[in-house]
Amino acid sequence: MKAKQAILAGLVYRLKRGCSSPYTRNSRRYCFAVPADDFQPETVIGDCWITDQDGNPDPGLSCSPVPVCRDSIGCVAGRVAHE
Repeated sequence: MKAKQAILAGLVYRLKRGCSSPYTRNSRRYCFAVPADDFQPETVIGDCWITDQDGNPDPGLSCSPVPVCRDSIGCVAGRVAHE
C-alpha cells in the first residue's frame, strides 16, 4: 500500500495542475491551499483555506475553509507566517 503524504495545518501547499479551487474567482493567484486542520491518514476530503503563495486567503473565501480532495494537494510551497 502506498504511503500517504502528510498534510499539515500551517503549511502552504500548491494545488496540482488542473485542480484549482472551483470556489475562487482568481485561480491564477489563489492556487494554493492551507489545511484548516492536519489531515489524518484516512482523510479523503479536508477543509482548506484557498490562498496565494504567501498564505494570504482569497478575499472571497476568507470567511470559512472549503473542501479540498487530498489528491488535489501537491508539494509544500511554504509556511504560513504567524504574527
